[in-house]
Amino acid sequence: RCGVSIVYGIVFWLLGIGVSAEAFPGVAVNESIQPGVFLIADPSLTDPNFQQTVVLLWGHGGHGTHGVIINRPIDTPLSQALPNVSALQSVNLTLHFGGPVALEQPILLFRYSDELPEGQPVFADVYVSTNVDVVQWLHDSRALEGRLQVYSGHAGWGPGQLASEMAQGAWHVVRGDAHSIFNSDPSDLWSKLFAASQAIQVHHQSSDFSSPPVYLWTSL
Repeated sequence: RCGVSIVYGIVFWLLGIGVSAEAFPGVAVNESIQPGVFLIADPSLTDPNFQQTVVLLWGHGGHGTHGVIINRPIDTPLSQALPNVSALQSVNLTLHFGGPVALEQPILLFRYSDELPEGQPVFADVYVSTNVDVVQWLHDSRALEGRLQVYSGHAGWGPGQLASEMAQGAWHVVRGDAHSIFNSDPSDLWSKLFAASQAIQVHHQSSDFSSPPVYLWTSL
């Protein structure tokens, strides 16, 4: 029962700092390396490119793994970063640092209810694309705020590299959610998701749960 008490203690503490089902509806147990999950950097990871980061994976296969850091905004308006995209000239959105690979290549994450030929599905209604023409297409259909983020560069790992880093404890994996990408405060996103990932680990390791829930936060 000690394990149960620890889990409930962490759950109540998370509620106190504002972790809720609405904010993190899909934090789940036993996620693997696949598109649509968040990598949460362990505090022991001191690489300045990835320290205290949350990375959304959008590609994984035999050629390696790709993703974008979602909690590193840059003090550069999108209207300045992409001056030739007219749809961005009147929106209050900023550029994000997506990772150290191919900084000259913008990566777009966006939400859309239908399938898009210029977007690769990541999960649910979230897509990734490198085609900036998508911005105008989205703008013509609806407002961009809350549906678009643009990143400079991305994160990349060679075959087996990420699995090796995870085996060393550098990353924790939880299911991704759109709220964290498009509507959350990036300044405390890492701390909240890291706390959630630790609660999940305690939950998974506790032998006192005879029927553990699929989603730890669904009923909060």
